[in-house]
Amino acid sequence: MSALSDFFTQLGQDAQLMEDYQQDPEGVMRAHGLTDEEITAVMTGDMEKLKNLSGDENYQSYVIISHGNGG
Repeated sequence: MSALSDFFTQLGQDAQLMEDYQQDPEGVMRAHGLTDEEITAVMTGDMEKLKNLSGDENYQSYVIISHGNGG
């Protein structure tokens, strides 16, 4: 599993992390070891890039977290 997938799994399970992410998404991703490429893909909503970086089956976590929680 990629760091991106691990991060979004953790984000979906940790309410405090989610709150921190909503306040400073880039800072939280950087603190969790995501690469500049991964951060850029998340911040721009580049679904194709996210799919490639996290694995076809795991990028959907981003969609749920970013768009399903009012983000």
